[in-house]
Amino acid sequence: MKKITLFFLFLLPFLGFSQGPTEKIQAYLDANRVKLGLSVQDISDWAIKSEANSASTKITNYYVVQRHSGTEIYGAVSNFWIKDGVVLNGGERFIQNVAQKVNATTPTLTVTQAAHKAFQHLSMAPFTVEILENTGTRNFVLSNGALTEDPITAQLVYHPMEESLKLAWDLTFYSQDVKHLWNMKVDAVSGAILDIRDMVISCTFDSKDGHKGHDHSIDFTKSFFKSQAALNPQSGSYRVIPYNMESPAHGPFQLLTSPHDVVASPFGWHDTNGVPGHEQTITRGNNVHAQEDANGDNGNGASPDGGASLTFDFPYGGTAVSASTYIDAATTNLFYMNNIMHDVWFRYGFDEASGNFQQKNYSGFPQGFIGDAVLADSQDGSTLSTPNMNNANFATPVDGQRPRMQMYLWNQGPSSFFITQPSTMAGAYQTVQNAFTEGHVPIPVEPNFLQNEVVLYQDSGAATTEACVAPSNAAALNGKIAIIRRGNCDFVIKVKNAQLAGAVAVIMVDNIPNQLVNMGGADPTITIPAVFITMGLGEAIIAQLQSQTVTVKLMSPAQTFVNTDGDFDNGIIAHEYGHGISTRLTGGATTPGCLNNAEQAGEGWSDWMALMMQIKAGDVGETAKGIASFAAFQPIDGGGIRNYPYSTDMSVNPLTFADSNDEIQHNRGEVIAATLWDMTWKYIEKYGFDPNIYSGTGGNNKAMQLVIDALKLQPCNPSFIDFRNAIFAADQATTGGDDYCMLTEVFRRRGMGLNASSGSAFNALDQVEDFTAFPDGPNCTLAVDYFNAADAIKVYPNPSTGLVTVHINQYSGKLNLQIIDINGRIVYNVANENFNTNTTIDISNLQSGMYMLKVSGEALNYTQKIIKN
Repeated sequence: MKKITLFFLFLLPFLGFSQGPTEKIQAYLDANRVKLGLSVQDISDWAIKSEANSASTKITNYYVVQRHSGTEIYGAVSNFWIKDGVVLNGGERFIQNVAQKVNATTPTLTVTQAAHKAFQHLSMAPFTVEILENTGTRNFVLSNGALTEDPITAQLVYHPMEESLKLAWDLTFYSQDVKHLWNMKVDAVSGAILDIRDMVISCTFDSKDGHKGHDHSIDFTKSFFKSQAALNPQSGSYRVIPYNMESPAHGPFQLLTSPHDVVASPFGWHDTNGVPGHEQTITRGNNVHAQEDANGDNGNGASPDGGASLTFDFPYGGTAVSASTYIDAATTNLFYMNNIMHDVWFRYGFDEASGNFQQKNYSGFPQGFIGDAVLADSQDGSTLSTPNMNNANFATPVDGQRPRMQMYLWNQGPSSFFITQPSTMAGAYQTVQNAFTEGHVPIPVEPNFLQNEVVLYQDSGAATTEACVAPSNAAALNGKIAIIRRGNCDFVIKVKNAQLAGAVAVIMVDNIPNQLVNMGGADPTITIPAVFITMGLGEAIIAQLQSQTVTVKLMSPAQTFVNTDGDFDNGIIAHEYGHGISTRLTGGATTPGCLNNAEQAGEGWSDWMALMMQIKAGDVGETAKGIASFAAFQPIDGGGIRNYPYSTDMSVNPLTFADSNDEIQHNRGEVIAATLWDMTWKYIEKYGFDPNIYSGTGGNNKAMQLVIDALKLQPCNPSFIDFRNAIFAADQATTGGDDYCMLTEVFRRRGMGLNASSGSAFNALDQVEDFTAFPDGPNCTLAVDYFNAADAIKVYPNPSTGLVTVHINQYSGKLNLQIIDINGRIVYNVANENFNTNTTIDISNLQSGMYMLKVSGEALNYTQKIIKN
């Protein structure tokens, strides 16, 4: 018979309560070594990188990195949970047979030589690199040219390759133009570049059409903070958009007095030394330094000054005036919203011990290199010759080094691009006019317009449609609007070639999804207007041209529009800050590389955090909620900039797990955000809504706590299913599974049911959805954490060249085993095998490649991808 115990019971206490975490973790590894497929040597060298705890789960997370000869293995960070003195989980990211995979133990290149190799690869101008600080021979802080406050950090690590571990220098540094926060692995023996990543999470926001919902804005009163204000006289007053309203379009500016939380920010928002009395009168303090960065150089931009009274009351002129006229208002709102995010999420566990963003840790928890208050740049790059537009980003280095948020202006004003034919595509769409310094021809202003048929530009002598050469269909283009694909030559060349063929206007189609670009260039002989549209819209038009006529009307609205400003879109600010939260909590605060995999859900968690900040009394889950509707110049009930607005109504937001099979990270993230939004409203339905976002006890508060706890529990480089499991585990640890049945149904409804598979967490295209209910659900009443008990199933080694072991903790009875190839053929089949804990399958006769292993038995149905090398 089959015996599966509750998740937190099947892991036995391996040692007494008197031992410390190091001894407990080693004992757990010793006891589970075979199940994990590890050798004695594999588990003999490791170190605790950091730790975090949760008051709700009562679990302390120890983030353990595997080492070889004292050198860390990059990404081999396992999350060990200890509760009541017992190790409950861990070792999931330990690498097998390490000693056989390493190439060296001593570097040939010095750390400064490695830095120059990195600069050379990036074509950066060389400069002298000096060692500012070092701990032994593996960890260094290096000078970074002109960026004296943003040094290079370097560590000697092993970098995992497919079948080997390369000794490498792990370098993290801002580029000298401060547009990138590079993480690079330089082979410490050969000097080759092994890996390169930009840690600036650029959200590439883009306007999309979508369903429309309704806004339920209510006034934000200052009474909520009165009890707090009396406790701390060093508080300020700020004319801002309250955090639970998205933007100036959703509600009025209000002068809020003492909006800080006395638990998270006990000395107010302008303190830097942890004693009563503010040290700063500008938008700077322990949690954030907000400043303008119009020239985009990450320099010391201007910050508004509130004077001795800390009164930050500045006017906002609206979208019809130059953004520079209201820069102080913009920076004030950016400062306010960053502090709000700090204070709110502090209450749920993004605190000092978990690596939050503070210049000084008031609790005495150890500081990092220079402290890490957020550097928040308003109107970033707005005065550049090609200004930064329609975006925002967040960079999160290791704990103790300052993250940076960059907020941009947006030029997606009233629509000037209309499809009038065919009827199936008719409507207004977002476009951007060109930014040619010479040759800019504006679109006619209403009531004038330019309307004509669209013709695809065909390159002469080639199958391309990029207009870098004369067209082969000049006669067809004459008098029509040319549509051209981006690529391989300057925009002005393309427009001029279309003009010479007689085109009356140009529509430029992007070759990268989900962005709108300000086309730059100069040609004073250009006499026709040219606009830029997204890849999705452009390819849809081109596809339609294969069967019928498409007619477009270009007409600028009569109303004046200059810019919207992302600094007033509280949803975007919350989204960006959310990236910092998820990065610091996943894998621990000292390991910022634990969200480098394809199937991590950072964009989804950030969207969900933005939505959580704006729930108000009277809201309902079915209402369509857009992201960044203000920045994209949509009405308050606009669909936002995602593929679908968020709603618990699946006719409004139909996304399921299968939709996460997408190369675009934002599209993948929408699936998790939609699921968490469903979950939130299930919690509110069960426990009610509490407007006290800091310490309330409503369903919204419980959902916020659950997600933060799950981020702490999930492994380094998690899949969607890993995160789902972490949600289940957090509920089990907090309530004993009171909400387990509700949670399993929420995830099942969006395709993450019992047998859903993520495949490889590093592959964005191999997810398999499943709508199978968990045992006893969807109407279950038993608080049984079946799934996490089933997590006792281990298949190892995987990949394998021959033998594969299937281990099921505490299971005995009949078992069915099948292996299915990618064409759906069963290549291995054993039915009703007598099973007791372990069995071995020989796959040596199979061809190399990917297969699906199916394991079934009494109340057991499990699927996992296996790789035959």
